[in-house]
Amino acid sequence: MARSVVSRVSSALKVEESATETTGTKSYGKWSNVDLEPTPPTQRNWSGWYFFAFQFSVAFSPTTYNIGSSLYAVGLNWWLITISAFVGTGLCCIVLFLNSRGPAWYHIGYPVYMRVAAGIYGSLWFIFLRMAVAMFYEGTQTYYASRQLDVALRCIFGHQWTDIPNRLPASAGITSSQMIAFFLTWLLQFPLAWLHPSKAGPLFAVKSVLSPTAYLVTMIWALVKFGGVDLQLSDAEASNLGWSFMRAINTVVSGVVPPMVNIADLARYANHPRDVWPLTFGLFISKPLVILIGLFTTAAGKKRFGVANWNQWDFYSLVLDNYWGPGTRTLVFLGSFIQCFATIVTNVSSNAIPIGCDLTGLFPKYFTIVRGQILCNVLIWAVVPWLLVNSAANFLTFLGSYLCFISPVLASMIVDYWYARRGNIHVPSLYRPDDSSPYHYYKGFNFRIYIAWLAGVVLVISGISGAINPGSISQTAVNIYNTGFLLSFAAGGTVYFILCKLFPIEVYPAGREHESKRWERMVPTEGFFPDDDPMPEYLSEKIMLGEEPMTVESARPVEKS
Repeated sequence: MARSVVSRVSSALKVEESATETTGTKSYGKWSNVDLEPTPPTQRNWSGWYFFAFQFSVAFSPTTYNIGSSLYAVGLNWWLITISAFVGTGLCCIVLFLNSRGPAWYHIGYPVYMRVAAGIYGSLWFIFLRMAVAMFYEGTQTYYASRQLDVALRCIFGHQWTDIPNRLPASAGITSSQMIAFFLTWLLQFPLAWLHPSKAGPLFAVKSVLSPTAYLVTMIWALVKFGGVDLQLSDAEASNLGWSFMRAINTVVSGVVPPMVNIADLARYANHPRDVWPLTFGLFISKPLVILIGLFTTAAGKKRFGVANWNQWDFYSLVLDNYWGPGTRTLVFLGSFIQCFATIVTNVSSNAIPIGCDLTGLFPKYFTIVRGQILCNVLIWAVVPWLLVNSAANFLTFLGSYLCFISPVLASMIVDYWYARRGNIHVPSLYRPDDSSPYHYYKGFNFRIYIAWLAGVVLVISGISGAINPGSISQTAVNIYNTGFLLSFAAGGTVYFILCKLFPIEVYPAGREHESKRWERMVPTEGFFPDDDPMPEYLSEKIMLGEEPMTVESARPVEKS
């Protein structure tokens, strides 16, 4: 009886849609479902403008704002923060450019693209790693949004809101009114869980207008009202400037980790890699700008209030404490509510969509992207995010720790696509866990990327303890940790490159070893050979009509006739 009930529940939870049901083509097998298969031309609707608006708007978020304000609050020189903002962002742009080309050509998301470098089974660990961290980011971003909503509610209700009795102990790390604001934010955010990523572009276009306006108006108001800024917070010794600079770069890069890792989940909806290029322009313009806005707004507040707030909601609260009045309340309400909305939108792209994709990759029978997004919104409460980032130091440590674990993976994926495979991916083999697949490696695991990952992590992991508990380890280890991105990225990429030199990978499946391996030879047919089965209908029709193969330069999605 119990077994029968479990069977019925399992059957009800299985994903109903499959490639066969939606397109009439054969299924790719149990390692796939409709959201894991290559994106069809009808869903490749992310234009260059959407990519630009996406990255431009994502940078206008509390995470980026808090980088500039946090670095200032912990005592770094303003000019170090400014230079590192541009240097760190430039490095991120390079990684984004290199890591987006493969998904844009072959139209596959991160869970499937990860199989290329890690193996079909080996990818599961890195998918889980990204999902687990994105879950924490989802929680912290929701908490950030709720703190902005908390300020907005104070603007509306005044002391009626602030006088709500606190029924929670100090150890909870949050007050009753803040918990109410968190719940209301969660209610506002939850409906967006049903938004499929292929249709999310317009959301970022709206945010790209509202969020920058709110940040700029807040900064200009503070500079004018407080008579400029106080940038003399730190007098760092010359001997420490180098390490401070490296720490600042590391922090700037860590704030862009989600887009660098998640780019495949959106690049798959492009028609061509050049559609994704505006994303790097949007990043290079917006990231330093927001960091500087956070720096100057915090510095202006330091001059007026004597406190360097590491986040915007505390700054808004001080403004209300000292300038309470209809005009101030209106401006602060608009600024805080817009930032609440903007943070929720950031959560959609940087966390909810990746978690949905990862759950789909881990459990293709039971999860679609939308189902995964719904579950991650439900699990936000289990993260207890208000305990994660309750200070500037904790915020910086939280960002830097994830960077140490993911940088070697990014480097290995880039080396794999650009060097080891020369841009060639055989898409059907990504769904076949057998020896004929070049992505099966050794029993489904690519030992090269695991060795490269460990090499990058071991270099810097000891410094995490020193960052959390100062004095627990040597300052040298902490300094190494503060250069985590450059060291772990370089180490991971170098080790993977050497291992591919010593142990060359198989580019094509068994029986195809002698196919041409020239640069991106598989791009014109989107990763398929003419006799592959299954094959997308739009590609098979093209081959049946006897059309000439596309060149890389002229490759475009083929419309159905």
